[in-house]
Amino acid sequence: MTTTIQRANQEFAERLSKLRHDIRTPVGHIIGYAEMIEEDLPPELLKSFSGDLQAIQNAGQRMLALVEDHLGATKETIEEINVSEAQFQFRLQLNHVNGYAEIIFEEAVETDNEELTSDLRHITAAARVALELADNIPGALLSRRCSDTPKPASIENGTVEREPALVTSQIGQGGEIIVVDDDPANRELLARRVKRMGYSAKTVASGEEALVLLETERFDLILLDYMMPGLSGLETLQKLKNSARLRTIPVIMLSASDDISKMVDCILHGAEDYIFKPFNPILLQARISACLEKVRLRQNVSRQFRLFISSPGDVIPERRVAKAVIGRLNEEFFGRAFLIPILWEEEPLLASETFQAQIHPPRETEIYVGILWSRIGSPLPESIVRPDGTRYESGTAFEFEDALEGFKDVGSPDMLIYRKQGAPTLSLQDRDMVLDRLDQIDRLNAYLDRWLIGEDGSYVGAFHNFETEDQLETMLELHLRKLVEARLSDGPAKERISGIVDEAGNTRTAD
Repeated sequence: MTTTIQRANQEFAERLSKLRHDIRTPVGHIIGYAEMIEEDLPPELLKSFSGDLQAIQNAGQRMLALVEDHLGATKETIEEINVSEAQFQFRLQLNHVNGYAEIIFEEAVETDNEELTSDLRHITAAARVALELADNIPGALLSRRCSDTPKPASIENGTVEREPALVTSQIGQGGEIIVVDDDPANRELLARRVKRMGYSAKTVASGEEALVLLETERFDLILLDYMMPGLSGLETLQKLKNSARLRTIPVIMLSASDDISKMVDCILHGAEDYIFKPFNPILLQARISACLEKVRLRQNVSRQFRLFISSPGDVIPERRVAKAVIGRLNEEFFGRAFLIPILWEEEPLLASETFQAQIHPPRETEIYVGILWSRIGSPLPESIVRPDGTRYESGTAFEFEDALEGFKDVGSPDMLIYRKQGAPTLSLQDRDMVLDRLDQIDRLNAYLDRWLIGEDGSYVGAFHNFETEDQLETMLELHLRKLVEARLSDGPAKERISGIVDEAGNTRTAD
């Protein structure tokens, strides 16, 4: 036992040492290139940008200090590291690096200074690598082997766009921003500036248009003009905050007026922050990143529920439905709960191992959702077998049985099964394909019958039938909301037995 603990401690120390090395490397590039630029700039440009270059170097030095403060050799376990705070502080300094680099870059483009442009590209590329490493601190420290840690992108080899792409969009939660302003020039200027910061941006000309767009699309932040004809910015803000689904989206108010009382009124009505026009790009960038960082931190303190979505490749539209439902529920439960979807297509799967050997185990999630239609899949290799030595019929079988065993052992995960009705559309010209699909359907039905239907023909487990995506969407949202509410209220375990819920909303065991 002692040897195992010592080995684990040694492996953690090695991973931590490697992470410190990996982060110091791009930070050193940031400082070094800033110093070279300062040395090489002609006097007239140095006079203009010496302060900006010093700010970049200062941010780099602060990051080196952060490495020691948060990732020093005295840390023996990941529990001793405040990961959220470390990531926040690294992002803050990287935000400074990119903001000041952008100021200098604009002058470099105008003066056609290729050497200066090249050095600035090195700085922004190094900042991307440093951010990638900071964002992956948990993964780097929890890897089974040091070699498991993802390699950062090469600063030397990667091509860089003409305008340095800032990393702000990764600071906070997401990067989809909606700009609401009645002035076309303001919309264009804001959208261009936001895109230069690395975010995606959509624009609308009124509060009414914004509310319509928000009914069908999700955004991480709203930039909302205060003075608009029709529905004013304040009235739009009030409608947003009165909506159970939209009230959690952060709003930054924009105003050309210097009347601070109006902006204070917006803050009192739920706005996250405000900016006066004409806006300072550095200030705008800082306000946006700080606003999204607050969202991310609030999500981190919410109760997190991992949701494993088991779905063969024939239900691709239904997986999109599931993600949309999860997005809406995360808005609805903001600050209370945060659903983390686990879908195979979003996992960084390595070709050297099977999917099932790499995914997060279904039994270790809080909710399992099985969406089935006309395929069960191919048998798993002999390296992945049941406790009795038999092979799993497919990945679908492995995921279902792994989740069910988890429920039997510890009462989790809750389980939901959805079966799509109707036959897939296949070309009758390919006889082998038709026969193969018919065989897949028979195998899937036989497998489900074995688990869900007793020898006397009675149902011993429950599932949901659906025909359209809309039906699945309605049911899944209703069921997940009930399960999350039950977990938040810590209701009796018997109310969540197996979680395989029938169409009337009741629960039944699946022994």
